[in-house]
Amino acid sequence: MKKIFISAMLLCSSVLGFAQLVEIQSVDKIDLPEGVSVNQATISPDGSFVVFSQNAKGGLHKMDLASKEINMISANGNSFDLKIAADGTVVFRESRTAENKLRYTSLKAVDARGVETTLVAPTRDLNGFAVNGTNVMTVDNNKVEAKSLNGGAAVQMPVASIRYGQLCIDGKVISPNGQEGASYLWPSISPNGTKVCYYLATKGCYVANIDGSDPVFVGAIRAAKWLNDLTVVGMHDIDNGSVVTSSKLVVASIDGKTAQDITVKESLAMFPSTNGKRIAYSTPMGDLFIINLK
Repeated sequence: MKKIFISAMLLCSSVLGFAQLVEIQSVDKIDLPEGVSVNQATISPDGSFVVFSQNAKGGLHKMDLASKEINMISANGNSFDLKIAADGTVVFRESRTAENKLRYTSLKAVDARGVETTLVAPTRDLNGFAVNGTNVMTVDNNKVEAKSLNGGAAVQMPVASIRYGQLCIDGKVISPNGQEGASYLWPSISPNGTKVCYYLATKGCYVANIDGSDPVFVGAIRAAKWLNDLTVVGMHDIDNGSVVTSSKLVVASIDGKTAQDITVKESLAMFPSTNGKRIAYSTPMGDLFIINLK
């Protein structure tokens, strides 16, 4: 593992105005085994492992950050919107093309022992899902259902989903910026359950109340994740139509007033994932970095 210690002041070039929203302890470039190229990684709640897809190879892979041991957990799993429960269970979409040439998606869970469970059978309309603790909320064909990963009573919680490009909470359209001509992406609920973060195509990242009221423009960042109840982290990427030419990681306050660039300058930082204390991200070249926060 190569560790880069960087002064937080050098990382604070602001996008909206100078601010220090987080303090960085160190940045680790993970030494990956030969032939491993990370596409998009999700860090576990305890920070001990990441789950990722590979650029050239299919499937989902779990890597222990201490030992660097890697195990495949799904040959057809999708890293998009993958979530990890408090007990280490990985919840993800798995897609297959049926004999009728249509593509179906199921929701799977693989626990720490490697035991796989199907949470949602193959469907054409898996609109979204949320994980909180060991509870999962699913939205299948706009039907909302609570499930427990440990066999206990399922606990209801808000769940954001996308249906026909519109933003929904608990299956009901809220689309804070309107519906006509709008396309919503990357929705997620704040840890305290009171706010929703989302990306409005061609516009940028917004945060609104859970009922869709008071949308606030946070910044030109994509794939934002909640760092805590007051800040999100996302990527500000630019491409030339075929390849990414620059990409920065930006931490932004949900009031839209301040932002902080936390990018290691020699990397094209994309698709951040955070557990609140560590931020994992990958690069188009397949590298994996971990930012450790103070």
